[in-house]
Amino acid sequence: MKHKIYTTNNQSKVELTPSLRALAKKVIIAALDDAELEIPVEISLTFTDNEGIRELNKKYRNKDVPTDVLSFPMFENGEIEYDDESDEPCALGDIVISLEKAKSQAEEYGHGIDREVGFLCVHSVLHLLGYDHETSKDDEEYMNETCEYVLDTLGLKRNTFNAPSDEAEKIDEKNMKTAFISIVGRPNVGKSTLLNAIIGEKVAAVSKKPQTTRGKITGILTQGNEQYVFIDTPGLHKPKNKLGEYMVNAAKSSVPDADAIVLVVEATENITPADKEIIENLKKFNLPAILVINKTDVSKKDRLLITIDKYSKMFDFKAIIPASALTGENVNEIIPELRRFLKNEKWFFPSDMITDQTARQMASEIIREKLLRLLDDEIPHGTAVTIEDYTEKPNIVEIRAEIYCEKEAHKKIIIGKNGATLKKAATFAREDIEKITGKKVYLNLWVKVKENWRDSELNLSRLGFKKED
Repeated sequence: MKHKIYTTNNQSKVELTPSLRALAKKVIIAALDDAELEIPVEISLTFTDNEGIRELNKKYRNKDVPTDVLSFPMFENGEIEYDDESDEPCALGDIVISLEKAKSQAEEYGHGIDREVGFLCVHSVLHLLGYDHETSKDDEEYMNETCEYVLDTLGLKRNTFNAPSDEAEKIDEKNMKTAFISIVGRPNVGKSTLLNAIIGEKVAAVSKKPQTTRGKITGILTQGNEQYVFIDTPGLHKPKNKLGEYMVNAAKSSVPDADAIVLVVEATENITPADKEIIENLKKFNLPAILVINKTDVSKKDRLLITIDKYSKMFDFKAIIPASALTGENVNEIIPELRRFLKNEKWFFPSDMITDQTARQMASEIIREKLLRLLDDEIPHGTAVTIEDYTEKPNIVEIRAEIYCEKEAHKKIIIGKNGATLKKAATFAREDIEKITGKKVYLNLWVKVKENWRDSELNLSRLGFKKED
């Protein structure tokens, strides 16, 4: 089920890290999945401080107190009205959390702010669904049990420290666990979409066109004392140029150094040569792996069963998980299966970090993603984006990017009539970059021609596609 969660930060008392924002979204979606809703919904989550939530209590509840959370359901008694003809999610309601209050309560209870915010998110979702602990003892027991269950499945057990800032220091290094996981598979099977779904934030560019990812992208998920470092790789394919060779080498080089592999496939009647090669490498390097059969939302059950049978006969996968990265179905089952591959090692990244990409790199990938969506099949694969200037000011980020293509005719198509296509790409990219930076973005795009740059090692190097030693 494809739910939409919108977050807004209206306070400055407590740092709202990307990790905490991502976790809040993930917890809300997990709570909705646990409720087994049959329709997609959208929820607005606002972070405020004690004074902000006090004003809301005075206005809507006639109480002059700073509570930890407020829920504003769209429907009474959880009786949701939904237009089946609409493709849009149903607005379920609004949640407001005092991050200041959550931090103080986390300190009082002796656990991390992640755990506290997670509890408040599940608690609020249940309120939006019609449960009320203030009027029903049964509802109170159910809400408490559900909160604990959902948080347990996400690694946010009671009395665990999972704070995204200074509270992470309370986790002793000797108790830290780490796993490096490579996500591999053919082009266009949904590897990047799966990574984004696991992390809870967009860290990798996605599109319906194959070969969207060109280099290795790292996504980082920290839960409790566990840190999972995911490497999203380009799809394995037969290269047609030096850029293709770079992408295939990037994918293959990520396999031997991983603690485990997530092989992503689609439901199919036959195992492809690319997947067979991946499985041979798993055997060669004696690597454990789990199989994720993606896109179950559009797969037929009989084909799914055939896929499970064929792959399980070819390799001893530690788990086989049918899932949909797009809707979130069964995505929460992946981390529990990966937990067995953790090692007693110090974390490689801070707990509030969700990707090793810089904002500059993410901006470049986002711009190229929009070109992939707007242009014909071949042209976007012949484009590269470089960020020539990235200036971050208190309230705005100014970016100048150059788009390289291979032919003058392609340049005209990218720009479009009266600049319409380029303006669309800039608008869509700016919206995504603003979500990441939390600031207004001024984006200036230029298009230049570099003939046959995908077959020039010099141009590839200049554009950032450097061979690894």
